Amino acid sequence: MKVYSQGDQAIVVSLRGQVTQKATQRLLVLRHYLNEQNYPFITEIVPTETDMLISYDAQMMLKQFDIASPFLYMKKLIAEIDLSEEKWKKQRRCVKVPMYYGGTYGPHFDDLLEELQMTDTDFIKRHTAADYFVSMMGYSPGFPYLSGVDTSIVVNHTAAEKRFIPAGSVILENNKCGITTTDTYEDWLVIGWTPLKLFDPTKKDFALISLGDHVKFDVLREGGGA
Repeated sequence: MKVYSQGDQAIVVSLRGQVTQKATQRLLVLRHYLNEQNYPFITEIVPTETDMLISYDAQMMLKQFDIASPFLYMKKLIAEIDLSEEKWKKQRRCVKVPMYYGGTYGPHFDDLLEELQMTDTDFIKRHTAADYFVSMMGYSPGFPYLSGVDTSIVVNHTAAEKRFIPAGSVILENNKCGITTTDTYEDWLVIGWTPLKLFDPTKKDFALISLGDHVKFDVLREGGGA
């Protein structure tokens, strides 16, 4: 990992080389450790798939510690944190997502089966067998982008036109799977729907699924109407 300064009150931890699940996990172990320590001088931690921005109160650090450089202090602190696989296993979390496939729940499901020359049973078996990793969060609050889609069901195109997509829709976008958390209007390929509420603004932890989580899909019913 590469560590560099971002202004005089922030530090960036950036992944080197190809972005992998294991590399992203190391960033999340780092975030988990810093959150557990509850350092008063760390004001914000913002992770992405490839980088992590850590903001700090440089003035507080200069007053609290006998140091000449808050950046060098932070760099040394980060270098001494254990980011091993064992640490990740202890904080790993898996969320099970029940879902309906096809019918009015998945308006693009049948067309995808025809394109892939695959039966619904075979598609669902491959989709539910995968161990998905939440590699990104975005688009809307609590919206997870899931890596780990079986290569045999990856499609490199969107729908022919945009349409209304209700919250809870399970979508495919290139080599990632996603779950909408709010009603939207997009050209994503919708294969199903989950009744699980992933976003609740009334709760402190408003997102049910977070960056770094693992997700497994369970079949509620194959096809059918809403």
